[in-house]
Amino acid sequence: MTFLRDIFRSILLLFLLSCNTRTNVSLIIHHAKIYTVDSSFSIAEAMAIKDGRVLALGTSADILKTYKADTVIDAAGKTIFPGFIDAHCHFTGYATDSWKCNLFGTSSFEEVIEKVKAYSKTAPMLWIYGTGWDQNDWSNEAFPNKRVLDSLFPHTPVFLKRIDGHAALVNQKALDLAGINSTTHLSGGSVEIKNGQLTGILLDNAMDIVDKIVPALPDSLAKQYYVQLQKKCFAVGLTGVQDCGVNEHTIQLVDEEQKAGRLKMKIFALLSDSVAYYDRWIKRVHIKQIDYM
Repeated sequence: MTFLRDIFRSILLLFLLSCNTRTNVSLIIHHAKIYTVDSSFSIAEAMAIKDGRVLALGTSADILKTYKADTVIDAAGKTIFPGFIDAHCHFTGYATDSWKCNLFGTSSFEEVIEKVKAYSKTAPMLWIYGTGWDQNDWSNEAFPNKRVLDSLFPHTPVFLKRIDGHAALVNQKALDLAGINSTTHLSGGSVEIKNGQLTGILLDNAMDIVDKIVPALPDSLAKQYYVQLQKKCFAVGLTGVQDCGVNEHTIQLVDEEQKAGRLKMKIFALLSDSVAYYDRWIKRVHIKQIDYM
């Protein structure tokens, strides 16, 4: 009996020693289908993660034998992909549009008005700015009139952009601030007039006259929206973007948020088309400029 007891103790000691030699990591995921997207597009069963980085990939048996963690997840055969990358998007622009009233999918002008009224109670800016309405989705497909907006918001400018970006409905306050009246004429756009009165409908370039006087979003608010959109992206596995057509100020804000550790989204920024940007940034990043025939 003493001999058997000594053997059992030895086996137990060896088992404990082997357990203690396992490497500590933050997280282990096992029994998964992990698409590594390496050069061979191999698929692994398990992975060990430490400090937010994948430390090792392999079979469930090997990973569990080699590593230990306080958090161990049995994926039960579920699929795991690397973070997705959107190759062409407008991350920062979409984020800063978050302050605007969402009018997509409205089925009537009355529904538009109800959404605008609700939005006005917590609007983060002086202007009421909405986007997405489409009169073709309504039983009355005629363009709406500003009369209701004038009665509800006589002192607050309202700008409601149509879904295609080629028309907008504004109220009288917005028209006054933009200096638009029945004598306003411009190329590439028009101001709708019926029975000698402005209806509030602006088409194409006429919209720009109003849109350009809407105050810029404060930097502090823009940064908040970047972080909010980041959470939505991460929730569906989107971890990197190529953000197209951004300006230098936006890049500065993104850089500040990333350095502060609040914005972790990987962003490859494509500057908007500007000769000033070409000269300044080519010199900054030491890119050789090539003239193509």
